[in-house]
Amino acid sequence: MITELNVSEFHKIKHLTDAYRNIEVKAVASGMNPGRVYVDDAANPEAALIWVQGQSGYQLIGNAQSKVFRSELRMYIENHIYPELATLQISDVEIGVADHTWGEVLEHMAGPSELHHDAQHVFMPKSLDERIEKIESAKLSASSGVFSQPAEGTQVLKIDEALMNDRRLHNLSFVTDKIKHFWTDVDAFQKYGVGYVVTREEEIVSICLSAFVEGNTHAIDIETLEGHRKRNYAALAAQAYMSECNEAGLCPYWDCTPDNTGSIRLAQSAGLSLDFNYQVYWYSIS
Repeated sequence: MITELNVSEFHKIKHLTDAYRNIEVKAVASGMNPGRVYVDDAANPEAALIWVQGQSGYQLIGNAQSKVFRSELRMYIENHIYPELATLQISDVEIGVADHTWGEVLEHMAGPSELHHDAQHVFMPKSLDERIEKIESAKLSASSGVFSQPAEGTQVLKIDEALMNDRRLHNLSFVTDKIKHFWTDVDAFQKYGVGYVVTREEEIVSICLSAFVEGNTHAIDIETLEGHRKRNYAALAAQAYMSECNEAGLCPYWDCTPDNTGSIRLAQSAGLSLDFNYQVYWYSIS
């Protein structure tokens, strides 16, 4: 029978996440980041459906041949998850998987709805030395145009206690809202995460921070406010973030869609390389 685990029971799926490369599910299983976990057997789970706070969809991990999931998952989602999605005005179910073995389960879940899919790219460093070399090369290359010094009136600031209490910044809520999108609270982020903002005349215009953490691996989220994009602010925030990762021995993890060429170019310029792909499926519930 499919059961939702309590947070205190999330450790029961750790053996499933060990074989899964996506950091988000590992962060939930370890209790670092908030989420929800549904399993085929509460005592000895072989498969799990995981919702990760801050993501629009779910992740399926474990044994794709689980008899419980293959027979009950569609009805369970319709009865327990669809109503929650409806209250959030979400009309699609999005599910990430590590491989194609979940195909039949996903087809059954989608029912009469058309099942769509696409790949997600994950960029990571090949080695610390190579990452440092690429970053230094990018800084020195005038033609790259990726890393540069902040323009007059622009600052790159670390997200720390001083920043969170700086009342001169007009839109500090941009930072707190972004942190709470992924983390239980600001204190948890400040204890385990890393982040930088770019300010322009006392307004925060761009942010780069740890969205998920598992061990020394930090998944990156980066955003520049509308009206301030294509001005190199994201690159400045990413440069500061990557520099701290290098100094602290942290491993950055950059997840993006194949068609987000700007994000891919920024990741590569920061010394990251395509490490692996995974599949994301979605279907309509309207």
